Amino acid sequence: MRANVDPTWLAAVFLLSLRIGALLMMTPIFSHAKGIVTVRVLFILGLSVMLASGLDLKSIHTPLEVGPLIAASCAELVVGGTLAFGVFASFGAFSVAGKILDIQSGFGIASVFDPVTGADAPLFSSMLNLLGVVVFFGMNAHHALMRGIMFSLHQIPPGTGLAALPIQPVIRQFGLMFSLGTATIAPVMICLFLVEVGFAFISRVLPQMNVFVISFPVKIVVALLVFALTISSLGESMGRIYASIFTYWEEVLR
Repeated sequence: MRANVDPTWLAAVFLLSLRIGALLMMTPIFSHAKGIVTVRVLFILGLSVMLASGLDLKSIHTPLEVGPLIAASCAELVVGGTLAFGVFASFGAFSVAGKILDIQSGFGIASVFDPVTGADAPLFSSMLNLLGVVVFFGMNAHHALMRGIMFSLHQIPPGTGLAALPIQPVIRQFGLMFSLGTATIAPVMICLFLVEVGFAFISRVLPQMNVFVISFPVKIVVALLVFALTISSLGESMGRIYASIFTYWEEVLR
C-alpha cells in the first residue's frame, strides 16, 4: 500500500507549524506547560494539518527547494514571533499589575517559589498571570485566537513573510502593557497609597513607633481585602487586554 503525499501540502504544514509554534511557545498561554513537550508538538502539528487542509494551496507558492524553503522558514519564524509579541505584551499587563501590587503591599521583599517555572515569583504577579490565562479560556478568547491565526494565513500566506514590520503598532502595544496593567489594579493602588499617607502622618506624630515594621501587615491585609472586593470588576479590564491582541494583529498584518 502506497501513500501519496503532496509535497506542496507537506511544505505548507511544515511552514505553518513553524509560525504556530513560534506563536504559541513564546506566549504565556502555553509557556507554563514545559513538561509536556510531546503533547505540545503534536498539538502544533495537528493544528497545522487542519489549517493547511483549509487553504487553497494552488494559489499559494510554497517553495520546495532547500534554499528557498530555509528562507521561508525564517520568514515564518519572524511572522510567528511578531504575532507572539502582541500576546506577550498583552499578558505582560498582568505581570506589570502584579509587580506594582507586590512592591506596594510588601510581598516584593519575599518571593514565592514557582514549582512550574523553577524560579522565584512574587505572589500577586503569579496570581494575576494565572488568573489571566484562566479568564482567557473562560471567555472563549482562544476561539478568537484561532480565527486570528487563520486571518494571518489569508493576509500573509505561508512562506511569504512580512514585507515590512510597522513599528507604530509595536510601540503602541508595548505602551498598552503598562497603561492597561495600571488600570487593572487602580483601586488597590489608590487604597495602598492612602494607607502609606496615613502611616506617614503617624510617623510624624509618633516618631518612636517603628512604622516600617507595623505597616507591612496592614498593607498586606488591605491589599488582599481590596483586591478580593474588586476582583469582580476585573472582567472589563481583562476584556480590553485581550482585545488589544487582535487589534495589534490587524494593524501588523495589513
